[in-house]
Amino acid sequence: MTQILNKQAYQLFHEGVLAFADIEDTGIRVDVPYLKTQYKKLTKQLAQVGKEIKDDKQAKQWRSKFGQKTNYNSTTQLSTMLYKVWGIKSTKSTAKGNAAVDDSVLSKLDLPIVKSILQQRKIMKIRDTYILGILNEQSDGYLHPSFNLHFVSSFRSSSDGPNFQNQPVRDPIAGAIVRKAFLPLDSNHCFGEVDYSGIEVASNACINRDPNLIAYISDPAKDMHRDVAGDCFILAPERIGKMIRYVGKNGFTFPAFYGSYFEQIAPAMWNAIDEHDLKTEDGVALKIHLASKGIKTLSKFTAHIKKVEDIFWNTRFKVYTKWKKDFYNQYLKNGYIDIPTGFRCWGPMRRNEVTNYPGQGTAFHFLLWSLIQIHRWLKANEMETKILGQIHDSIVFSFHKDELQDILKKVQQVMCRDILKRFPWICVPLKVEAEVSPIGGTWNDKKGIEIE
Repeated sequence: MTQILNKQAYQLFHEGVLAFADIEDTGIRVDVPYLKTQYKKLTKQLAQVGKEIKDDKQAKQWRSKFGQKTNYNSTTQLSTMLYKVWGIKSTKSTAKGNAAVDDSVLSKLDLPIVKSILQQRKIMKIRDTYILGILNEQSDGYLHPSFNLHFVSSFRSSSDGPNFQNQPVRDPIAGAIVRKAFLPLDSNHCFGEVDYSGIEVASNACINRDPNLIAYISDPAKDMHRDVAGDCFILAPERIGKMIRYVGKNGFTFPAFYGSYFEQIAPAMWNAIDEHDLKTEDGVALKIHLASKGIKTLSKFTAHIKKVEDIFWNTRFKVYTKWKKDFYNQYLKNGYIDIPTGFRCWGPMRRNEVTNYPGQGTAFHFLLWSLIQIHRWLKANEMETKILGQIHDSIVFSFHKDELQDILKKVQQVMCRDILKRFPWICVPLKVEAEVSPIGGTWNDKKGIEIE
């Protein structure tokens, strides 16, 4: 159960609904001929991969086991073949205790039939979830997805028809195929995004007031993700490159902030070392470096990450730790939590939800307030540039080429400076980053751009 506590909170969502209604009406232009061509190409690829699976020597064993009921897409049959027939040792279990056959497990198996099944899954998802999903929802070459403010317990937004917030980005192949279908509104427009950089970390700092977290955000000379990666991999700062920092950030820092713990974090980080072939800046393979520190196995790495976790919460961010404990105890006493922007969440919640919802909801409300002001300014000044949608921490635009820099300056002013008047308790600097395509380019063509 949720509740709006005050007039300002109500006004934020009321104005947000009106802004999103305009944005939904504008729509998002998509390349229908391209989508249809990709659908046909992917269908041919699926047929080819299906033939490769059927012709594989291990598929004969599969057919011998299941006969006419053979289904290479069946996870139950795949599990039987892997763990009972071929004798492969299970490395992960499902919630029900069964041996898992998800992509993270299969990607580590060096079997041709498994590699083909993974490829089949990927192609099928791109074709049926994304390409077909867009084709089914488009009307005259436009999508009009809904942006909702009443479904998510943390008072963030959601999207459907289709879910514009769930288009692929992490998988470079799927991302490129799908995002090439999204076009700016006109041939003299640029497709672009403006992203709040690290906004959930910033919103959490505004709530828990941890001085070290505030210092990391406020001081450009400090680098939290580099320092944490240094702890995780026992490295001096000068030996930490972009990818090691990336694994520290996404493998430890963010999972820890969102409630994961060392026994879940360590295996993923250990695997990421091999996945990204991580090396120090002076060229030493990271696992060789760790071995020189006495860490040669996952079990020893897990024990090490446990110590890093203790330092992270009880030394580096001890004020944040105290806030989480006090806030959760307050929830147990009251049965609800309040988000600083004027919203209340009632009812059963897990510990992680209790301590994550305030930062998540607040971060979105910063973005929503900014989106409303920018949308209002664009309309009042009769600009050709339009907002197309919102994805997590970013606002998506179709920029008119002659308005680009003026609008980027205005967006930065609203999102980083004007917002301080609306939420005066913001105690850290807010930052935005922009990515824009060439004129007439697709969503996939966007690249980072400096705001002049």
